[in-house]
Amino acid sequence: MLVVRVEEPDGAERTLSFEKTTLMIGRTEGNDVCLRSSKGVSRYHARADVEDGVVVIQDLDSTNGTYVNSDRVQRKALALDDLVMIGDVVLSFSVRDDEAEPAVQDQEEDTSSVSQSELLAAETAWKEEAPVSERRSAEVSSKTSEIDFYWSALRNFLSPVWDYILDNDVTEVMINGPSEIYVERKGHLFKVEAYFTEAELKAAVLNIAQYVGRRVTDEEPYIDARLPDGSRVAVLMPPCSRKGISVSIRKFSSEALTLEKLIQFQSLSEEMITFLKAAVELRKNIVVSGGTSSGKTSLLNVVSGLIPVNERIITIEDAAELQLKQEHVLPMETRPPDKRGRGQITIRDLVRVSLRMRPDRIIVGEIRGGEALDLLQAMNTGHSGSMSTVHASSPPQALTRLETLALFSGIEIPVRALREQVSSAIDIIVQAARLPDHTRKVTHISEVGKIGEGDVYQVKDIFRFNRTGMESGKITGHHAWTGEVPGWIGEMELAGLTEAAAMFCRGANSK
Repeated sequence: MLVVRVEEPDGAERTLSFEKTTLMIGRTEGNDVCLRSSKGVSRYHARADVEDGVVVIQDLDSTNGTYVNSDRVQRKALALDDLVMIGDVVLSFSVRDDEAEPAVQDQEEDTSSVSQSELLAAETAWKEEAPVSERRSAEVSSKTSEIDFYWSALRNFLSPVWDYILDNDVTEVMINGPSEIYVERKGHLFKVEAYFTEAELKAAVLNIAQYVGRRVTDEEPYIDARLPDGSRVAVLMPPCSRKGISVSIRKFSSEALTLEKLIQFQSLSEEMITFLKAAVELRKNIVVSGGTSSGKTSLLNVVSGLIPVNERIITIEDAAELQLKQEHVLPMETRPPDKRGRGQITIRDLVRVSLRMRPDRIIVGEIRGGEALDLLQAMNTGHSGSMSTVHASSPPQALTRLETLALFSGIEIPVRALREQVSSAIDIIVQAARLPDHTRKVTHISEVGKIGEGDVYQVKDIFRFNRTGMESGKITGHHAWTGEVPGWIGEMELAGLTEAAAMFCRGANSK
């Protein structure tokens, strides 16, 4: 527990206690230690971190500086009796054991007749005796209050771009340094007249990192996190980012994408949806492939929504984005290493854990490394109906990409054996693309066959988007069946999926 004693210029004192190990100090609301009424305090003045049990104070390029025992410092580890001066306020810091008696939270010295130990004992007794529903309600309320506080703080830190974050037409905010900011609105990029100071942008990044429990340092200049509403945030610090601190905020859509909306947007056709429904019901393994910002995750979210509600689904992601509506969903999320490089939990670790937790379906947000081999093996050994996404520009390239990623596992496998694993594990590839007119469409739904001559992947397109031209700056075209018949049409008929099977009967009879 980090305890801060604040002595105001008029002699008033207060003691604050925090369970977290990073505190923001400044004049603006949203700072953990808010010195609103004090003079000489910048909006985001300093930061205090607990490192190896020692409090380290760091100035955030404030106007009037941060002093330790009358010496101006940029960054300093504090001794037990050190006093920190910020403007006309004196602060002292201490670290207490979690089991030690808690300090008073954000109020004057406790003068009540009830001791802290008695309050703690009463709280413990309540937790033991209160009904489960009442305890859960209190826990949810506490969590909600924490999120509301952070959201309020974030609004202050990101005030120059907050209107764009609230704008439903804006899908991404890109900060290329303090004074160069772009937004994506309806698929097009626009430079906006907004800017931060370097100190404001740095404080905003530190606030985001603090909330997600990650660090931004010279040794760790990059973080990938999410805001309370689920929006994705990527941060890169100088000198890796040559224009200054760079931030990309990919907004979380408040309205979930649905099959009906995909048809309305002409992203795919009703026949393609009927085919995908049959594939999901028959537990075919599906990979959604596409480039950056092609809508892979959104498409995976829609396809996974076709999974029956009575199945146990395990999702595995770096930063949670999937929004499955089924009741029995167990979401898993990776964990970065601590400052000593310990405690990291990777997607590969979680894939292995998930296999021991009786999944009906495993959904991996994105395959990026050696976890590809573990997932392929899972698909080949009874965990059918799994899904994931991968970066690739075509269905054949998606298979090659999976093959390459599987090699990152460090396990040496003959090329033919690996390709046989890939081809036998993956049944369907759904290719997403962002077209030159900024629309997103499913361009291919392809079936993966067995390895052919020369150890070449056999991929046949079942549906394809046929482009016909341009009208008023928009690409025209239509989705159509290619005439190819899925190899598992017999399974459709046996399962009673007559509507899906009927689409291909003409082609099956002609072959």
